[in-house]
Amino acid sequence: MELNNISINRLVPYFLMSSYLYYVHNKSVLTDNQFDNLCKRLDDNWDNITHVHKKLISRQDLKVGSGYAINYTNMIMNSALKWYETETKKGES
Repeated sequence: MELNNISINRLVPYFLMSSYLYYVHNKSVLTDNQFDNLCKRLDDNWDNITHVHKKLISRQDLKVGSGYAINYTNMIMNSALKWYETETKKGES
């Protein structure tokens, strides 16, 4: 997945879904390096992000590269599991 080509607003759900998968289900779609780059890009563009779920993320989350303390919505949880399933199937092809 090439995160550099994704709009900064769309990075918000990728951060949230990745964090949920990692901390709750011990699963990953992104590599550690990809996740670190995602965090840096979000932090660098924080003031320009307008995504509705931005409020769930703190700058500290981005600086330490962790979404451990986030309260995930049902939408995030369901989307994360669907994303993982889709990416897993791609890998099997």
